[in-house]
Amino acid sequence: MMEKILSTWAGLSSHFIGDCFDIAKPYLDKQFEGMDPYVRFVSSQLFIDCHLSSESSVLLIREGKEWDADIINRSVMEGTIKYVFLMSGESTDVQTKAFEYWELLPNYAAVKHHERASSFLSEVANPDAPEWIPFKNLLLTEQEIDAYRNGVNRADRKKLEQKWSFSEITKSFNASQSEGLRLLVHLAHGYGMSSHLIHKDGDGVGMVWERYGRNEDEQFAVKLGHCARIISDICSFSKLRLFQLLKFCNQQTDIIYKTETRYQLLFDELRKAGENFTKVEYGEELNNQVNKDASR
Repeated sequence: MMEKILSTWAGLSSHFIGDCFDIAKPYLDKQFEGMDPYVRFVSSQLFIDCHLSSESSVLLIREGKEWDADIINRSVMEGTIKYVFLMSGESTDVQTKAFEYWELLPNYAAVKHHERASSFLSEVANPDAPEWIPFKNLLLTEQEIDAYRNGVNRADRKKLEQKWSFSEITKSFNASQSEGLRLLVHLAHGYGMSSHLIHKDGDGVGMVWERYGRNEDEQFAVKLGHCARIISDICSFSKLRLFQLLKFCNQQTDIIYKTETRYQLLFDELRKAGENFTKVEYGEELNNQVNKDASR
C-alpha cells in the first residue's frame, strides 16, 4: 500500500512541477527579450538546476527514501531562497547580484580550492603522478589569484559570502516590506533540521534510528507524513520560483493558482497525510489540550 501511495504522489507531483516549469520556459529561453541577457542567463541556470534537483527528490520519494529526499530538498530550498533574493529589487540591483552570484563568489571559491589542492599536493609523495592531475588543475598562479580577488580585501570577501548565506538572506527578507518575503523566514526551521541529516550528526542519525524503533502503524503514519511534507515543499518551492519569475517579468501570476487547482486531489491527500501524522505523533497532547480548553 505504501509503495502505491508514494508512486501516485511522485507521479502527480512530478507532473505538477513539470507544468510549472513549462509555464516558465518562455521566460528562461535565450530568445526572451524582456530581461537583461546576463540576468536571464544566470537566473535561468539557478531556476533549471532547482527544478532538476526537485525531480531527483521526487524520484527518491517514489522509492521510499524520504531521508535522502529531505537532504536534496534542503538544497532546493536554499536554491529557491537564493533565486528569490536574486530576482528581488530594482533591475540594477538584480544585475549586481547576478554578477556576484555567477562571477565573484565562484572566483573567491576558486582561490580556496587552490589553497586546499596546494596543501594536499605538498603532502603526497609524487605530486606529478597522473592521478593527481585533477588537483593540479585547481592550482592558480599568483596573477590569477590577484585577478580573482580583484583588489577586494579579506573582510569584504567574507562580507559578500555572508550576504549570500541562507541566514543572511532570510534576515534581509525579515526586514522587507513584503509580507510574502517575511513569511519565508520560517523556512529556517526546516533548513536547520535537514542540516542534521546532511552532517550525519547525533541528532540526524538519531532521528532515523528512532523512526525504525516504532511499531508498524506508527512507522506507516510518520513515514507517510514525512513524505507528504517533502512533496508539498517541493511543489511549494516550484510555485515560489515561478511566481518570482513571472513577477519580475511583469506577467500575471494567476496561472499558478489555475495550475494548482488541477492537482487538488494530490494536495488534499498530502494534507490528510500530514493531519494523520499530527494525530499519531501528538494525539495525547492534542487530547490534553482539548480537555484543558473544555474545562475552562
